[in-house]
Amino acid sequence: MKLTLLVLAFLLSIAAVNAQEWEVYKNETLEFRAEYPDTPDKTVQKVATAVGQLDMHMIMYAPNSNDDNAVYSIIRSDYPEDSFTDADEARYLEILDGAVEGARSNLNGTMVFDRSVTFNGFPGRYIKIEIPGAYVYMNAILVNNTMFIAQVICETEKDNNSSIQKFLNSFDIIKVRE
Repeated sequence: MKLTLLVLAFLLSIAAVNAQEWEVYKNETLEFRAEYPDTPDKTVQKVATAVGQLDMHMIMYAPNSNDDNAVYSIIRSDYPEDSFTDADEARYLEILDGAVEGARSNLNGTMVFDRSVTFNGFPGRYIKIEIPGAYVYMNAILVNNTMFIAQVICETEKDNNSSIQKFLNSFDIIKVRE
């Protein structure tokens, strides 16, 4: 009886650890929210693009161990507004095509899938790229002249774990008062 109670207590403690609450990260300046397994780090990098140098805001959490994924990140980049003057749907799709191909090319990976999506009325892409030993899942959403990318990287043997979709589905755009 004692052994049964000890086993039950052990299993309940494991379940409690696995069901830990994720941290809600909300940034009104960058206009998004997402849930991370723990506190993410924020960095900004200058990136050269076809439309000039952009600030790439990265909010990333890279677990040390005991996680199904290697990286959880949200990236936000604002394109110059004049690049979108009189932009039509074809222009938005062209920019998304460039972002998707740029990601695949920069990672030197193989596209597993590439699906067009609509997120809160905005065009986007849901992609999966295979790289040596890992998969990169990305949701790229273009909101006017702003690109949001939600990304998870997992080792090949941990593909399709529940934390991938939990993170990607937690992303949302927030509108703040101007």
